[in-house]
Amino acid sequence: MHIGNIVTNLDIKEENYNIINNLDDIHNDLPTLIIGWSLTKTLLDDVSILHKRIKENLQWTFSEKERKVDFEIDIELFKKDCYRQLGKDIIYVYIDIIHSSKSKIKKIINKIKSFKEPIFYVGKNKMLYIYDENIVFGIDLNMTNLIGVENKKLLKKISDLPNSILIKNEIFNKCSGIVKKINNKNNKILPYIYRHGECNENSHSSIICSKRQSSKF
Repeated sequence: MHIGNIVTNLDIKEENYNIINNLDDIHNDLPTLIIGWSLTKTLLDDVSILHKRIKENLQWTFSEKERKVDFEIDIELFKKDCYRQLGKDIIYVYIDIIHSSKSKIKKIINKIKSFKEPIFYVGKNKMLYIYDENIVFGIDLNMTNLIGVENKKLLKKISDLPNSILIKNEIFNKCSGIVKKINNKNNKILPYIYRHGECNENSHSSIICSKRQSSKF
């Protein structure tokens, strides 16, 4: 799971980013940062040294040698923006089991049953998140318990779905680099991170473990 593109001629090691030296190899749906005014001028014609934001999801910054203070500030802002946008295209649906109509609840249940590889996670606040097909359904287990639904049976039914996966501490072991940096309010995207976060050098959709040996920026 790349969370951003970094275009640079420098040797940089950052496992969560797609690090390349040209714009042809970027993942277009991710934020992109070009490092170095010299490189920026080489790659793009219509750019200004006065405007680092080139267009939506594309910006540049000075290299450390060109202007160190700008470089350090812009790198940190870029990282924060990448984590902020993580999972932004996921559709989140909160299941209000008390106020939703029976027909709506039935449609949601049928949709969950149709998932081919559902991944689900229970947060510390007893929120259950079920993910597949770029959709996350959220259920408050405190509310299900309040209306007399046995949560163990509910989780068992989800576990019995074909190819379902219940993630617990595995998410933190497998994808700790990302999980530790996201806001706790984004627990609903943890199943998404778990699915796409495996370290694999040969996959666009996974975290890339770079072999570059220089220090991290």
